[in-house]
Amino acid sequence: MPRYISDVKAWSMGDVVAGVTVAVTSLPQYIAYAELAQLSGFRGIVASGPPLVAFAFLTGNPCLNIGVTSITALMATADLKGGEYRDAYGEAAWSQILGTYSMMIGVASLALALLNAGSLVKHIPAPVKAGWKLGFALAACAAQMPNSAFEHAKNLKKICQLPNFRGAPLQSGAANMYRLAWSLTHPHFWDAEAVAFSAMTLFIVMYFKSPLKVIVASALGAGISYLRSYSGDVVGRPPPGSELRITGELGADLTSWVHQWPWEMPLDETVNRLGGWPLAVMSAVAFAFVDYLAIISVEAERPAPGGSRPNREMAGQGLGCIASGMGGSAPIGGSLTRSMLAGMIGASSPTLGMETD
Repeated sequence: MPRYISDVKAWSMGDVVAGVTVAVTSLPQYIAYAELAQLSGFRGIVASGPPLVAFAFLTGNPCLNIGVTSITALMATADLKGGEYRDAYGEAAWSQILGTYSMMIGVASLALALLNAGSLVKHIPAPVKAGWKLGFALAACAAQMPNSAFEHAKNLKKICQLPNFRGAPLQSGAANMYRLAWSLTHPHFWDAEAVAFSAMTLFIVMYFKSPLKVIVASALGAGISYLRSYSGDVVGRPPPGSELRITGELGADLTSWVHQWPWEMPLDETVNRLGGWPLAVMSAVAFAFVDYLAIISVEAERPAPGGSRPNREMAGQGLGCIASGMGGSAPIGGSLTRSMLAGMIGASSPTLGMETD
């Protein structure tokens, strides 16, 4: 049988070690994926824990780890045209819209689970799953190119002039793909120091097998940046007033991560951003289905003891997305790298998510 969090006998010190290790090694990912979603890096850390706790209460897979991923960040940003919205209204307003969309996807996931839709997703052809993975891998490369090759990410938009299509410059995904191609064919505009940092990190992450390689790469990069007084873009400190503070009041401390409660979310504005209620519902349902493919992919590598419970995992995805939305962050999805790491270290129950938080 799958191991649920209520199976106390399955709890072990391996869960604690795996949880702490996954949390430490995931910090750079939380920052990077928040930036993919057009948010400041600190928001990725603040909003990472509650979805893990919510998911832990439903999942039956001890190793399955969830969180904002490159795919969920890029999909949500593309659906909402996040770059344009943030430029026009600021990050705080964009975080509210993004969080509302996460909540809508969470509700859609819960509804699909109640309708037994989780069992249908496994019939999607493998080429379809491979196709969307390839597409979002390219989208992730395009989104990271400005930070990987240029001292300041905004420099790329200044030097790369977008062509017009039907009387207007390329927008959204098409613009990102064009800038990626332009960057790859104009290496003389690259900043040598930024490229060196990117190449060093890529080499460490790809060629070293230690689960601590992400921490090593981040620490080495931060150290070199400090010693050389690197003048390019850095993660930076959180804005004043954004830090979580312990007040001593239990209720306030337990909810200090909440950016917006569901009844405070700008639902009408988010729906209008998606093109009205019919398109908004279709977008949320389609996102929930595609998002669940990531969980299926992870479970193929790290199966649950006794087999998976598709609808329960989809419901867990729903709770995780709602929690992420309340934190003002992007929808969550299954993370293969974090799940594999948890399995390697010895996670034996879903309490892994509690320790990771």
